[in-house]
Amino acid sequence: MNTSFLKIGLLGLMGVFGAGVAMVGLTPQDTLATGPRVPGPYGPLSASDANRDGQVTRAEMEAFVSRGPERQMGMVAYFDRHDVDADNILTADELALVEPPYAFDGSDLNADGTVSRREVEAYVSERLYRQMDLLTFFDLVDTDANGIVVEDEMIAAQMAGQLPIEDI
Repeated sequence: MNTSFLKIGLLGLMGVFGAGVAMVGLTPQDTLATGPRVPGPYGPLSASDANRDGQVTRAEMEAFVSRGPERQMGMVAYFDRHDVDADNILTADELALVEPPYAFDGSDLNADGTVSRREVEAYVSERLYRQMDLLTFFDLVDTDANGIVVEDEMIAAQMAGQLPIEDI
């Protein structure tokens, strides 16, 4: 059986079913190179919508952020926190200490099993929400500052380039 075909099929299922699909058979190095789970059409806003009502309250986002230290800062800052020897490379040993283990999924652009600072910088440049803590991103998208991000604001964020349309 062609394992590459199996991996591509699993990634396709993830795109359809979102984060609930387990990545059976993929190694940590595979997920570093292939990318994060797909949380929904609006990235972290979809993932933080706990009651699935199509809007995100500040309380929902705060609860979401509290469940992961990687959500409390941008990915480059999170990289720096884990680059113990400050050599601008997260080795397999350093990556083994990252919590959650999927924090850098998709950022190993050359698929060598390590993650460099340069790779993380390139990876975050594709998504504004990867460049900052998610509460700051929430405030940016909540244009009327009422503490609730509704779908119209999510779509406006996509149109403004703050949230990519291709996440849909």
